[in-house]
Amino acid sequence: MKKLIAFLIFLLATMQGATAQEVSGQQIPLSLDDDYKNTEFLPVAPSYSDILMMKSLSSSEFLAMPITPLTPMPFATEPPLANKYDASHSGSMSMEVSKYLKFTAVGTYRSYIGLMDVQSVSGNMQYSLGALNMQGGLIANRYLYHRGIISQYGISGQIVYSFNPNLSATIFGTYYNTNPFISMAAFPFVPTTSYGGYMTVGNNSFYMNLGVERRYNTFERKMETVPIISPELKISNKVTVELPLGDLVKHVVEDILVKIR
Repeated sequence: MKKLIAFLIFLLATMQGATAQEVSGQQIPLSLDDDYKNTEFLPVAPSYSDILMMKSLSSSEFLAMPITPLTPMPFATEPPLANKYDASHSGSMSMEVSKYLKFTAVGTYRSYIGLMDVQSVSGNMQYSLGALNMQGGLIANRYLYHRGIISQYGISGQIVYSFNPNLSATIFGTYYNTNPFISMAAFPFVPTTSYGGYMTVGNNSFYMNLGVERRYNTFERKMETVPIISPELKISNKVTVELPLGDLVKHVVEDILVKIR
């Protein structure tokens, strides 16, 4: 019980830190010279994931994090851009309540030099019972760029059912209160509302994810349908190579249809 209370206090503190300077999805205009001078960087422990890139913050990669001791995140007290070449920091902690239930907290600070800085924090729950695995999470992202600050909040979920060791089905979804378009350069790094499902077929060494996903395109300002075609090769327990082909197949099919017309 003491561990659970400590975990909830930690998660609440990080969520409160992530809401500092909140602008509810609106932009605060700042001059280029005063961006970092006028921005107060609080001790924040701030995404598939990827939902998950993305698999963004909505994927199992985002929700499945390693178990680490309950210690302060190292970047929580360091000023952003402490290293002019690499200002990225990350940390996580997990707590197993039982063999069926696990809680995880994840914080990241990613700096895309010359583009934007991203602070993210999430709290996740994972429940497993036999062949059924359910995951849910709360997400807070904050984007700091030359025109100001944008805050984004979301909720994600995923359900996986394993029919046998070689076949499983997954449904997932992530909803965000805002889907901001910052720039074309930042487009791949900003997760958006999405949902879908896929089947996983294969063995421990090689498997294929086949399905479909609906996601919000911030450039076109509409939902779009994208196939999920992702072969994955497991080289070792720590190395897995994945080749997402869904977007490529979508564009090839669209080009063919345009030429036919």
